[in-house]
Amino acid sequence: MLRRALVITISTLVLLAVGIGGMTALVRLRKPPERQSIEERAKLVRVMKVQQQELPLTLEGFGTVRSKTEWRVVPEVAGPLVQVSPYLRAGLHVQKGELLLEIDPRPYQLAVQRIQAQIEQDRREIDVLRQQQRNYEATLRIAKRNLEIAEAELKRDETLVRKGTISSRERDLRRQSRNEMEQGVQTAQNNWLLIDPQIAKTEAAIAVAQVQLADAELQLEKTRLRAPFDGQVISSHLDPGEFVQAGQEAAKLYDTSVVEIPMSIPLDDLRWFPSLSPDVLRDHSQPHPSSPLPPATVHWRSSEREYTWQGHVGRWESGLDARTRTLTLVIEVNEPWKSFRPGDQPPLQPGMFCRLTIETRRVPQAVRIPRTALRPGNTVFLVQDGVLAVRPVEVLYVQKESVIVTAGLEPGDQLIVSPLSTPVVGMKLRSREVDPQTLFTAQAASRADRAAPAPGQER
Repeated sequence: MLRRALVITISTLVLLAVGIGGMTALVRLRKPPERQSIEERAKLVRVMKVQQQELPLTLEGFGTVRSKTEWRVVPEVAGPLVQVSPYLRAGLHVQKGELLLEIDPRPYQLAVQRIQAQIEQDRREIDVLRQQQRNYEATLRIAKRNLEIAEAELKRDETLVRKGTISSRERDLRRQSRNEMEQGVQTAQNNWLLIDPQIAKTEAAIAVAQVQLADAELQLEKTRLRAPFDGQVISSHLDPGEFVQAGQEAAKLYDTSVVEIPMSIPLDDLRWFPSLSPDVLRDHSQPHPSSPLPPATVHWRSSEREYTWQGHVGRWESGLDARTRTLTLVIEVNEPWKSFRPGDQPPLQPGMFCRLTIETRRVPQAVRIPRTALRPGNTVFLVQDGVLAVRPVEVLYVQKESVIVTAGLEPGDQLIVSPLSTPVVGMKLRSREVDPQTLFTAQAASRADRAAPAPGQER
Protein backbone atom coordinates (compact mmCIF):
# COMPACT_ATOMS: atom_id res chain seq x y z
CA MET A 1 0.00 0.00 0.00
CA LEU A 2 2.88 2.29 0.87
CA ARG A 3 4.62 1.41 -2.33
CA ARG A 4 1.60 2.33 -4.40
CA ALA A 5 1.34 5.77 -2.79
CA LEU A 6 5.01 6.39 -3.45
CA VAL A 7 4.63 5.57 -7.16
CA ILE A 8 1.71 7.98 -7.51
CA THR A 9 3.64 10.79 -5.84
CA ILE A 10 6.71 10.28 -8.03
CA SER A 11 4.57 10.23 -11.20
CA THR A 12 2.85 13.44 -10.23
CA LEU A 13 6.14 15.22 -9.62
CA VAL A 14 7.49 14.06 -13.00
CA LEU A 15 4.43 15.38 -14.80
CA LEU A 16 4.69 18.72 -13.06
CA ALA A 17 8.35 19.01 -13.98
CA VAL A 18 7.62 18.22 -17.63
CA GLY A 19 4.81 20.79 -17.73
CA ILE A 20 6.89 23.54 -16.20
CA GLY A 21 9.74 22.81 -18.58
CA GLY A 22 7.46 22.93 -21.62
CA MET A 23 5.87 26.21 -20.51
CA THR A 24 9.29 27.77 -20.01
CA ALA A 25 10.36 26.69 -23.50
CA LEU A 26 7.23 28.16 -25.07
CA VAL A 27 7.73 31.48 -23.32
CA ARG A 28 11.27 31.70 -24.54
CA LEU A 29 10.28 30.87 -28.11
CA ARG A 30 7.35 33.51 -28.21
CA LYS A 31 7.75 36.49 -30.66
CA PRO A 32 6.57 40.01 -29.64
CA PRO A 33 3.44 41.45 -31.57
CA GLU A 34 4.04 43.78 -34.45
CA ARG A 35 3.38 47.48 -33.74
CA GLN A 36 0.82 49.22 -36.06
CA SER A 37 0.38 53.02 -36.35
CA ILE A 38 -3.28 54.31 -36.29
CA GLU A 39 -3.83 57.20 -38.69
CA GLU A 40 -6.54 59.85 -38.02
CA ARG A 41 -9.36 59.58 -40.63
CA ALA A 42 -10.47 62.94 -42.13
CA LYS A 43 -14.22 63.78 -41.83
CA LEU A 44 -16.15 64.27 -45.07
CA VAL A 45 -18.04 67.57 -45.35
CA ARG A 46 -19.98 69.34 -48.07
CA VAL A 47 -18.62 72.71 -49.15
CA MET A 48 -19.83 75.58 -51.29
CA LYS A 49 -17.35 77.55 -53.35
CA VAL A 50 -17.72 81.23 -52.50
CA GLN A 51 -18.57 83.61 -55.36
CA GLN A 52 -19.00 87.35 -54.96
CA GLN A 53 -21.63 89.00 -57.14
CA GLU A 54 -24.28 91.68 -57.19
CA LEU A 55 -27.23 90.19 -55.33
CA PRO A 56 -30.81 91.36 -54.93
CA LEU A 57 -31.88 91.93 -51.36
CA THR A 58 -35.11 90.00 -51.43
CA LEU A 59 -37.80 89.77 -48.80
CA GLU A 60 -39.82 86.58 -48.78
CA GLY A 61 -43.18 85.75 -47.32
CA PHE A 62 -46.51 84.06 -47.91
CA GLY A 63 -50.04 85.30 -48.39
CA THR A 64 -53.47 84.46 -49.73
CA VAL A 65 -54.77 86.21 -52.84
CA ARG A 66 -57.80 88.41 -52.31
CA SER A 67 -59.78 90.77 -54.49
CA LYS A 68 -58.82 94.43 -54.26
CA THR A 69 -62.27 95.70 -55.23
CA GLU A 70 -65.58 93.98 -54.59
CA TRP A 71 -68.96 95.34 -55.66
CA ARG A 72 -72.16 94.28 -53.97
CA VAL A 73 -75.08 94.50 -56.40
CA VAL A 74 -77.68 96.24 -54.22
CA PRO A 75 -80.74 97.72 -56.00
CA GLU A 76 -81.71 101.19 -54.77
CA VAL A 77 -85.31 100.84 -55.99
CA ALA A 78 -87.85 98.09 -55.48
CA GLY A 79 -89.85 96.17 -58.04
CA PRO A 80 -90.12 92.93 -60.02
CA LEU A 81 -87.22 91.92 -62.27
CA VAL A 82 -87.99 92.04 -65.96
CA GLN A 83 -84.48 91.12 -67.15
CA VAL A 84 -81.46 89.32 -65.65
CA SER A 85 -78.17 88.85 -67.51
CA PRO A 86 -77.44 85.17 -68.28
CA TYR A 87 -73.86 85.87 -67.15
CA LEU A 88 -74.94 86.92 -63.66
CA ARG A 89 -74.09 83.51 -62.26
CA ALA A 90 -71.35 82.55 -59.81
CA GLY A 91 -68.05 81.99 -61.61
CA LEU A 92 -69.00 83.69 -64.90
CA HIS A 93 -67.40 86.89 -66.14
CA VAL A 94 -69.09 90.16 -67.02
CA GLN A 95 -67.76 93.14 -68.94
CA LYS A 96 -67.74 96.76 -67.90
CA GLY A 97 -71.01 98.48 -68.81
CA GLU A 98 -72.87 95.20 -69.37
CA LEU A 99 -76.51 95.20 -68.21
CA LEU A 100 -76.82 92.89 -65.21
CA LEU A 101 -80.47 93.31 -64.26
CA GLU A 102 -83.48 95.53 -64.93
CA ILE A 103 -86.36 96.27 -62.58
CA ASP A 104 -89.80 97.02 -64.02
CA PRO A 105 -89.41 100.69 -65.07
CA ARG A 106 -93.08 101.54 -65.72
CA PRO A 107 -93.95 103.07 -62.31
CA TYR A 108 -90.85 105.24 -62.49
CA GLN A 109 -91.58 106.22 -66.09
CA LEU A 110 -95.07 107.35 -65.06
CA ALA A 111 -93.59 109.47 -62.27
CA VAL A 112 -91.28 111.14 -64.78
CA GLN A 113 -94.14 111.81 -67.20
CA ARG A 114 -96.36 113.24 -64.44
CA ILE A 115 -93.71 115.74 -63.37
CA GLN A 116 -92.92 116.64 -66.98
CA ALA A 117 -96.63 117.40 -67.53
CA GLN A 118 -96.71 119.58 -64.40
CA ILE A 119 -93.68 121.53 -65.64
CA GLU A 120 -95.32 122.04 -69.04
CA GLN A 121 -98.51 123.26 -67.37
CA ASP A 122 -96.57 125.76 -65.25
CA ARG A 123 -94.72 127.04 -68.32
CA ARG A 124 -98.03 127.62 -70.13
CA GLU A 125 -99.30 129.47 -67.08
CA ILE A 126 -96.26 131.73 -67.26
CA ASP A 127 -97.09 132.44 -70.90
CA VAL A 128 -100.62 133.43 -69.86
CA LEU A 129 -99.30 135.67 -67.09
CA ARG A 130 -96.88 137.39 -69.46
CA GLN A 131 -99.76 138.04 -71.88
CA GLN A 132 -101.84 139.46 -69.04
CA GLN A 133 -98.89 141.65 -68.11
CA ARG A 134 -98.74 143.00 -71.66
CA ASN A 135 -102.50 143.64 -71.59
CA TYR A 136 -102.30 145.45 -68.24
CA GLU A 137 -99.40 147.50 -69.57
CA ALA A 138 -101.49 148.59 -72.57
CA THR A 139 -104.49 149.38 -70.34
CA LEU A 140 -102.23 151.43 -68.08
CA ARG A 141 -100.98 153.49 -71.03
CA ILE A 142 -104.57 154.19 -72.16
CA ALA A 143 -105.66 155.09 -68.63
CA LYS A 144 -102.75 157.51 -68.29
CA ARG A 145 -103.69 159.25 -71.56
CA ASN A 146 -107.32 159.49 -70.46
CA LEU A 147 -106.16 160.97 -67.15
CA GLU A 148 -104.10 163.58 -68.97
CA ILE A 149 -107.16 164.56 -71.08
CA ALA A 150 -109.34 164.74 -67.97
CA GLU A 151 -106.84 166.96 -66.16
CA ALA A 152 -106.61 169.30 -69.20
CA GLU A 153 -110.44 169.61 -69.33
CA LEU A 154 -110.55 170.24 -65.58
CA LYS A 155 -108.08 173.12 -65.97
CA ARG A 156 -110.19 174.56 -68.76
CA ASP A 157 -113.36 174.29 -66.66
CA GLU A 158 -111.63 176.10 -63.77
CA THR A 159 -110.92 179.01 -66.14
CA LEU A 160 -114.47 179.03 -67.44
CA VAL A 161 -115.88 179.03 -63.90
CA ARG A 162 -113.81 182.11 -63.04
CA LYS A 163 -115.14 183.82 -66.18
CA GLY A 164 -118.68 182.72 -65.33
CA THR A 165 -119.12 180.79 -68.53
CA ILE A 166 -120.02 177.49 -66.80
CA SER A 167 -121.38 176.73 -63.37
CA SER A 168 -119.50 175.24 -60.46
CA ARG A 169 -121.62 172.14 -60.77
CA GLU A 170 -120.30 171.39 -64.24
CA ARG A 171 -116.74 171.87 -62.94
CA ASP A 172 -117.36 169.44 -60.07
CA LEU A 173 -118.63 166.84 -62.49
CA ARG A 174 -115.44 167.26 -64.52
CA ARG A 175 -113.36 166.88 -61.35
CA GLN A 176 -115.21 163.67 -60.44
CA SER A 177 -114.52 162.29 -63.92
CA ARG A 178 -110.83 163.11 -63.52
CA ASN A 179 -110.73 161.25 -60.16
CA GLU A 180 -112.30 158.22 -61.75
CA MET A 181 -109.64 158.34 -64.46
CA GLU A 182 -106.92 158.52 -61.81
CA GLN A 183 -108.39 155.54 -60.00
CA GLY A 184 -108.39 153.61 -63.28
CA VAL A 185 -104.69 154.38 -63.71
CA GLN A 186 -103.97 153.15 -60.18
CA THR A 187 -105.93 149.92 -60.74
CA ALA A 188 -104.20 149.19 -64.05
CA GLN A 189 -100.78 149.86 -62.50
CA ASN A 190 -101.51 147.55 -59.55
CA ASN A 191 -102.62 144.75 -61.85
CA TRP A 192 -99.48 145.18 -63.96
CA LEU A 193 -97.17 145.15 -60.93
CA LEU A 194 -98.75 141.95 -59.50
CA ILE A 195 -97.88 139.91 -62.59
CA ASP A 196 -94.12 139.69 -61.86
CA PRO A 197 -94.57 138.05 -58.42
CA GLN A 198 -96.99 135.54 -59.93
CA ILE A 199 -94.48 134.72 -62.68
CA ALA A 200 -91.69 134.35 -60.07
CA LYS A 201 -93.86 132.03 -57.98
CA THR A 202 -94.65 129.87 -60.99
CA GLU A 203 -90.98 129.78 -62.01
CA ALA A 204 -90.07 128.64 -58.48
CA ALA A 205 -92.66 125.89 -58.80
CA ILE A 206 -91.03 124.87 -62.09
CA ALA A 207 -87.62 124.77 -60.37
CA VAL A 208 -88.98 122.50 -57.65
CA ALA A 209 -90.61 120.29 -60.27
CA GLN A 210 -87.33 120.09 -62.19
CA VAL A 211 -85.58 118.83 -59.04
CA GLN A 212 -88.36 116.29 -58.62
CA LEU A 213 -87.97 115.36 -62.29
CA ALA A 214 -84.23 114.83 -61.86
CA ASP A 215 -84.92 112.59 -58.86
CA ALA A 216 -87.58 110.67 -60.76
CA GLU A 217 -85.22 110.23 -63.73
CA LEU A 218 -82.50 109.07 -61.34
CA GLN A 219 -84.88 106.53 -59.85
CA LEU A 220 -85.76 105.40 -63.37
CA GLU A 221 -82.07 105.09 -64.20
CA LYS A 222 -81.54 102.97 -61.10
CA THR A 223 -83.90 100.33 -62.47
CA ARG A 224 -81.04 99.25 -64.78
CA LEU A 225 -77.83 98.07 -63.07
CA ARG A 226 -74.66 97.75 -65.15
CA ALA A 227 -71.26 96.29 -64.30
CA PRO A 228 -68.86 99.06 -63.17
CA PHE A 229 -65.79 97.04 -64.23
CA ASP A 230 -64.68 93.81 -65.86
CA GLY A 231 -65.26 91.25 -63.16
CA GLN A 232 -66.13 87.75 -62.09
CA VAL A 233 -69.38 86.94 -60.29
CA ILE A 234 -68.81 85.67 -56.77
CA SER A 235 -72.44 84.95 -55.92
CA SER A 236 -75.91 85.59 -57.33
CA HIS A 237 -79.43 84.50 -56.38
CA LEU A 238 -81.66 86.26 -58.91
CA ASP A 239 -84.24 85.00 -61.37
CA PRO A 240 -86.47 86.92 -63.82
CA GLY A 241 -89.80 87.94 -62.29
CA GLU A 242 -88.45 87.93 -58.75
CA PHE A 243 -89.39 90.96 -56.63
CA VAL A 244 -86.37 92.73 -55.18
CA GLN A 245 -86.34 95.16 -52.30
CA ALA A 246 -84.33 98.37 -52.19
CA GLY A 247 -81.15 97.85 -50.17
CA GLN A 248 -81.22 94.05 -50.50
CA GLU A 249 -77.99 92.45 -51.82
CA ALA A 250 -78.69 90.64 -55.06
CA ALA A 251 -75.20 89.56 -56.18
CA LYS A 252 -71.49 90.16 -55.62
CA LEU A 253 -68.66 90.73 -58.12
CA TYR A 254 -64.93 91.30 -57.83
CA ASP A 255 -62.74 93.38 -60.12
CA THR A 256 -60.55 91.12 -62.27
CA SER A 257 -58.26 93.96 -63.38
CA VAL A 258 -56.19 93.76 -60.18
CA VAL A 259 -55.82 91.47 -57.16
CA GLU A 260 -53.77 91.89 -54.01
CA ILE A 261 -51.90 89.64 -51.59
CA PRO A 262 -51.15 90.69 -47.99
CA MET A 263 -47.66 89.75 -46.76
CA SER A 264 -46.44 90.05 -43.16
CA ILE A 265 -42.92 91.35 -42.49
CA PRO A 266 -41.10 92.46 -39.33
CA LEU A 267 -41.35 96.19 -38.74
CA ASP A 268 -37.55 96.48 -38.99
CA ASP A 269 -37.68 95.29 -42.62
CA LEU A 270 -39.45 98.50 -43.57
CA ARG A 271 -36.01 100.15 -43.62
CA TRP A 272 -35.31 98.34 -46.91
CA PHE A 273 -38.03 100.47 -48.57
CA PRO A 274 -36.65 104.02 -48.30
CA SER A 275 -38.66 105.13 -51.36
CA LEU A 276 -41.96 103.72 -50.09
CA SER A 277 -43.21 106.99 -48.58
CA PRO A 278 -46.83 108.18 -48.35
CA ASP A 279 -46.10 110.77 -51.06
CA VAL A 280 -44.86 108.04 -53.43
CA LEU A 281 -47.94 105.93 -52.72
CA ARG A 282 -50.21 108.93 -53.38
CA ASP A 283 -48.30 109.68 -56.58
CA HIS A 284 -48.73 106.09 -57.75
CA SER A 285 -52.50 106.41 -57.40
CA GLN A 286 -52.44 109.04 -60.16
CA PRO A 287 -52.84 108.05 -63.85
CA HIS A 288 -49.17 108.75 -64.64
CA PRO A 289 -46.95 108.11 -61.58
CA SER A 290 -43.47 109.64 -61.64
CA SER A 291 -41.67 106.82 -59.79
CA PRO A 292 -42.13 103.03 -59.85
CA LEU A 293 -42.94 100.98 -56.77
CA PRO A 294 -40.76 98.06 -55.58
CA PRO A 295 -41.33 95.03 -57.83
CA ALA A 296 -42.60 91.74 -56.47
CA THR A 297 -43.00 88.21 -57.80
CA VAL A 298 -45.88 85.92 -56.88
CA HIS A 299 -45.21 82.16 -56.89
CA TRP A 300 -47.93 79.51 -56.75
CA ARG A 301 -47.08 75.83 -56.79
CA SER A 302 -49.48 73.14 -57.95
CA SER A 303 -48.92 69.44 -57.55
CA GLU A 304 -46.87 69.41 -60.76
CA ARG A 305 -45.20 72.79 -61.36
CA GLU A 306 -44.78 76.37 -60.20
CA TYR A 307 -46.38 79.44 -61.80
CA THR A 308 -45.32 83.06 -61.39
CA TRP A 309 -46.86 86.51 -61.86
CA GLN A 310 -45.22 89.93 -61.69
CA GLY A 311 -46.58 92.61 -59.37
CA HIS A 312 -45.49 95.46 -57.13
CA VAL A 313 -45.83 96.72 -53.58
CA GLY A 314 -49.03 98.74 -53.56
CA ARG A 315 -49.20 99.95 -49.95
CA TRP A 316 -48.92 98.80 -46.39
CA GLU A 317 -51.83 98.44 -44.03
CA SER A 318 -52.16 100.70 -41.02
CA GLY A 319 -51.01 99.43 -37.65
CA LEU A 320 -49.36 96.17 -36.65
CA ASP A 321 -50.93 92.75 -36.50
CA ALA A 322 -52.14 92.31 -32.93
CA ARG A 323 -51.15 88.64 -32.85
CA THR A 324 -47.77 88.59 -34.63
CA ARG A 325 -46.71 92.25 -34.18
CA THR A 326 -45.73 92.39 -37.84
CA LEU A 327 -46.42 94.92 -40.58
CA THR A 328 -48.59 93.91 -43.52
CA LEU A 329 -47.42 94.84 -47.01
CA VAL A 330 -49.97 94.57 -49.81
CA ILE A 331 -48.73 93.24 -53.15
CA GLU A 332 -50.79 94.17 -56.20
CA VAL A 333 -50.88 92.21 -59.45
CA ASN A 334 -52.48 93.90 -62.46
CA GLU A 335 -54.46 91.91 -65.03
CA PRO A 336 -54.15 88.52 -63.29
CA TRP A 337 -56.19 86.91 -66.08
CA LYS A 338 -54.03 88.27 -68.91
CA SER A 339 -51.66 85.27 -68.98
CA PHE A 340 -54.44 82.71 -68.50
CA ARG A 341 -54.14 79.81 -70.95
CA PRO A 342 -56.50 76.88 -70.36
CA GLY A 343 -54.57 73.72 -69.62
CA ASP A 344 -51.25 75.56 -69.38
CA GLN A 345 -51.33 78.73 -67.24
CA PRO A 346 -54.01 79.27 -64.56
CA PRO A 347 -55.24 82.74 -63.58
CA LEU A 348 -54.26 84.28 -60.26
CA GLN A 349 -57.51 84.10 -58.30
CA PRO A 350 -58.65 84.93 -54.77
CA GLY A 351 -58.00 82.12 -52.32
CA MET A 352 -54.69 80.93 -53.83
CA PHE A 353 -51.95 80.62 -51.20
CA CYS A 354 -48.73 82.00 -52.70
CA ARG A 355 -45.09 82.61 -51.93
CA LEU A 356 -43.99 86.21 -52.41
CA THR A 357 -40.57 87.69 -53.16
CA ILE A 358 -39.89 91.45 -53.15
CA GLU A 359 -36.66 92.87 -54.53
CA THR A 360 -35.85 95.93 -52.41
CA ARG A 361 -32.34 96.83 -53.64
CA ARG A 362 -29.16 95.47 -55.28
CA VAL A 363 -26.12 94.65 -53.09
CA PRO A 364 -22.73 94.77 -54.89
CA GLN A 365 -19.86 92.38 -54.03
CA ALA A 366 -22.01 90.18 -51.78
CA VAL A 367 -22.18 86.46 -51.06
CA ARG A 368 -25.33 84.47 -50.46
CA ILE A 369 -24.90 81.50 -48.15
CA PRO A 370 -27.36 79.04 -46.57
CA ARG A 371 -28.55 80.10 -43.16
CA THR A 372 -27.40 76.77 -41.73
CA ALA A 373 -23.83 77.72 -42.70
CA LEU A 374 -23.89 80.74 -40.38
CA ARG A 375 -22.46 79.76 -36.99
CA PRO A 376 -22.92 81.46 -33.60
CA GLY A 377 -21.32 84.87 -33.30
CA ASN A 378 -21.68 85.58 -37.04
CA THR A 379 -18.90 83.16 -37.94
CA VAL A 380 -18.55 80.51 -40.64
CA PHE A 381 -16.56 77.27 -41.00
CA LEU A 382 -14.13 76.94 -43.90
CA VAL A 383 -11.91 74.19 -45.26
CA GLN A 384 -8.38 75.60 -45.53
CA ASP A 385 -5.50 73.29 -46.52
CA GLY A 386 -7.61 70.29 -45.57
CA VAL A 387 -8.40 71.42 -42.02
CA LEU A 388 -11.23 73.29 -40.28
CA ALA A 389 -10.92 77.08 -39.95
CA VAL A 390 -13.27 79.64 -38.38
CA ARG A 391 -13.76 83.14 -39.79
CA PRO A 392 -15.99 86.07 -38.71
CA VAL A 393 -18.23 87.66 -41.36
CA GLU A 394 -20.38 90.78 -41.72
CA VAL A 395 -24.06 89.93 -42.19
CA LEU A 396 -26.29 92.40 -44.04
CA TYR A 397 -29.57 90.51 -43.97
CA VAL A 398 -30.78 87.17 -42.61
CA GLN A 399 -33.62 85.56 -44.48
CA LYS A 400 -35.53 82.43 -43.56
CA GLU A 401 -33.16 80.08 -45.37
CA SER A 402 -30.30 82.25 -46.61
CA VAL A 403 -27.92 84.99 -45.46
CA ILE A 404 -26.36 87.88 -47.39
CA VAL A 405 -22.74 88.43 -46.35
CA THR A 406 -20.95 91.63 -47.38
CA ALA A 407 -17.47 91.06 -45.82
CA GLY A 408 -15.33 88.24 -44.45
CA LEU A 409 -15.44 85.84 -47.40
CA GLU A 410 -13.16 85.81 -50.41
CA PRO A 411 -13.84 84.35 -53.87
CA GLY A 412 -12.83 80.71 -53.95
CA ASP A 413 -13.22 80.06 -50.21
CA GLN A 414 -14.63 76.64 -49.40
CA LEU A 415 -17.57 77.28 -47.09
CA ILE A 416 -18.76 74.30 -45.07
CA VAL A 417 -22.51 73.78 -45.42
CA SER A 418 -22.68 70.44 -43.59
CA PRO A 419 -23.59 70.25 -39.89
CA LEU A 420 -20.66 69.50 -37.56
CA SER A 421 -21.43 67.92 -34.21
CA THR A 422 -18.07 68.51 -32.50
CA PRO A 423 -16.10 71.05 -34.55
CA VAL A 424 -12.47 71.58 -33.56
CA VAL A 425 -10.26 74.14 -35.25
CA GLY A 426 -7.52 72.33 -37.16
CA MET A 427 -9.35 69.01 -37.49
CA LYS A 428 -8.72 67.24 -40.77
CA LEU A 429 -11.51 67.36 -43.31
CA ARG A 430 -12.37 65.95 -46.69
CA SER A 431 -14.56 68.14 -48.89
CA ARG A 432 -17.18 67.50 -51.54
CA GLU A 433 -18.28 70.56 -53.49
CA VAL A 434 -21.99 71.15 -54.14
CA ASP A 435 -23.74 73.55 -56.47
CA PRO A 436 -25.11 76.53 -54.44
CA GLN A 437 -28.10 76.84 -56.73
CA THR A 438 -29.28 73.36 -55.78
CA LEU A 439 -29.01 74.28 -52.11
CA PHE A 440 -31.26 77.34 -52.36
CA THR A 441 -33.68 75.73 -54.83
CA ALA A 442 -34.22 72.78 -52.52
CA GLN A 443 -34.68 75.09 -49.54
CA ALA A 444 -37.26 77.20 -51.36
CA ALA A 445 -39.24 74.15 -52.42
CA SER A 446 -39.10 72.74 -48.89
CA ARG A 447 -40.27 76.10 -47.49
CA ALA A 448 -43.23 76.24 -49.82
CA ASP A 449 -44.24 72.69 -48.94
CA ARG A 450 -44.05 73.41 -45.21
CA ALA A 451 -46.02 76.65 -45.51
CA ALA A 452 -48.77 75.28 -47.77
CA PRO A 453 -52.04 74.78 -45.87
CA ALA A 454 -53.56 71.35 -45.59
CA PRO A 455 -56.56 70.55 -47.84
CA GLY A 456 -59.64 72.26 -46.47
CA GLN A 457 -57.59 74.35 -44.04
CA GLU A 458 -57.92 78.11 -44.29
CA ARG A 459 -55.20 80.63 -43.65
